[in-house]
Amino acid sequence: MSDKSISIAQASNNARLQALDLARIDSNRDGIISGVDDFKKLFKAVDYFDHNGNANSLNLGSQQHPSKPGILITALREIATSTGTGTGTGTGTGTGTGTGTGTSNVFKDNAIRNAFGHTINGDIKRGDRGSKVVAIQYALGRLGHLEYVCDGDFGGKTVAAVQSFQHVIPALAVTGRVNSDTLVALDKEVSKLDLRPPVIKSGQDPMSFLSNFQQLGLPRITVDIRGENVSWDSPDVQEAYGLFVQHYWEVMKENRIEADCKALALFFMDQFRKQFEEDTFIRLPLPRSSQGSIPSRRWMVATRNDPKGLFRRVAELFFKTRIRVNRPGYGALKNIQKLDPEHAMIYGVNMKYPRVSAHQISRAATVISPWKNSQSNHGNLRKVEVPLHKLKAGNLIFIDHTGDGRYDHTVNVVKIKKDSANKVRQLTLAVGSYDDVRDSLASTIVNSLSILNQYSEEVVVDFDANENIIQSEVTYSSEPSYVVKTRYSASTTLMERRRGGKLKVSRWG
Repeated sequence: MSDKSISIAQASNNARLQALDLARIDSNRDGIISGVDDFKKLFKAVDYFDHNGNANSLNLGSQQHPSKPGILITALREIATSTGTGTGTGTGTGTGTGTGTGTSNVFKDNAIRNAFGHTINGDIKRGDRGSKVVAIQYALGRLGHLEYVCDGDFGGKTVAAVQSFQHVIPALAVTGRVNSDTLVALDKEVSKLDLRPPVIKSGQDPMSFLSNFQQLGLPRITVDIRGENVSWDSPDVQEAYGLFVQHYWEVMKENRIEADCKALALFFMDQFRKQFEEDTFIRLPLPRSSQGSIPSRRWMVATRNDPKGLFRRVAELFFKTRIRVNRPGYGALKNIQKLDPEHAMIYGVNMKYPRVSAHQISRAATVISPWKNSQSNHGNLRKVEVPLHKLKAGNLIFIDHTGDGRYDHTVNVVKIKKDSANKVRQLTLAVGSYDDVRDSLASTIVNSLSILNQYSEEVVVDFDANENIIQSEVTYSSEPSYVVKTRYSASTTLMERRRGGKLKVSRWG
C-alpha cells in the first residue's frame, strides 16, 4: 500500500479504526498517511493487535472470521486512495546516480535507512564516527552482539561486535568492518526481530497476564494452617513469600517489569497476596506494623503502546518548553532517537503505585534488624552494612541516605547461597529506581516538569569465606546495555556511603 494515501479525517469517522492512533503515524502532520515511513509505522500499529509472534507478518484470519488485524487492514484498504499513479515514469530521470560510488538497497530498519539512505559508499570501520556508526551499533545491540552503549564511535568493542555478527552469517567475511554485504545482512536480521516480551505479545491486559500464576508456571502455594490464624507473621507465610519472590522475579525479568524501588517491592507483595488467596482461599491484608500501614491504591500500568506520559514524551516536552534531556548516561538514547524516533524507554510493563513513598513502606514493614552504629563499614567497600546472617529471601533492605530518619530506597532480597559453614557466599538482589531525565542532578526531585524513566536491575554479590565482598555485577537490567549503562552494585544496595546514612532489614507483616 506504499503507493496509497489515507486521510486521517476519513479514518477517524470509521468505527472499525477507532483502536488506531493514526495521528501519531502522520510524519508530516499534514493529515495524510503516505509514503514508506508512514506505512511502516501503520503496519507496526496494526501488528500490536496481532499475536502470531512474528513482527513481520499479520494473521488476518478468514473472510468469515477475520482477526482484529484483518478487520483493520480491510477498513484501511477501503479508504486508501492512489497517489500520483503514472507520474515520474520517464526513463533517464534520476538514473545514473551513484555510479561506481556504492551499492543501492532499500533498508527496512528505520535507523539503518535514516542513517544510510539507500546507499553505502565504502566500508564503515574502526575510527569512524557519527550516525552511521550509531545505526550499526544499534542493530548489533538488538541482535545481542554489542554489550556497550551506542556512542557513535567505532572502537574496539564495536569491531568485536561486528566480528561476532559476521561469524554467525556464513556468507560474510570476518573482517570487523561493515561493507555493503554486512550492512544488508544486519538490516535483514534485525528486521526479523520481535523484541516484545511475552506480556506484550499476548495482547492481554498486562495485570491479567501477570496474575495468571498457573499459566506463568509458578508453583502452588501451600501453608500449614493447623492451630493458628494464618497471617503475615506466620513462618509458613514468610517462607512461602521468599519462594514466591525467587520464582516471580524470573517472570518479572522475562516480561521486563519496570518500577521504582517501592513499587517493585509492593508489586512482589501484592502479586503474592493474589496467588496466596487463589491457592489457599485465605486473603492476606496489606501489611502493617505498629509504625504505619500501606494505603490501598490502584496500580498504574504503562506500556510502549500506552505510555501514559512517560519517557517518550521527552521530545514533545522539548518542542513545547525547550527543556532538553541532558542527564548524564542518556547520550546513547539521544543518538538512537535521532535515527529511530519511535524508540521509547519502556521495554515491557511500567508499574506505578501512586502517592506512596519508600518511607511509608518502610514504616509498614516489620523491622528484623534495626540500624546499629557498629554496622558501619567506615568506608571499607568490602564490608556490607547489614547483618548477612539474618537475611532471608523476601526480606527488604531499606536505606536512609542522609540519616534524617526517612528511608528513601528499598532493595529486595531474592536469593541467598551459603557454604557448608553457613556463611553467605552469594546474594541476588532485585532493585528498582528511576531517573528524572529532565535534569543532570545527582539526586532527583519529582515535580510537574519531571519525566521519570523507571527501570529495574538484578545485582549479584559474591563473598569470600569471611563474608567480605569479592565482586558485584548487574546480571539483568530491564533496559538494554546498548542504550544505557547499568547503575547498581554492592555499594548502592548493601551500604550507604554518605555521612549519616543508615540501613535496616525488614519483612512484610
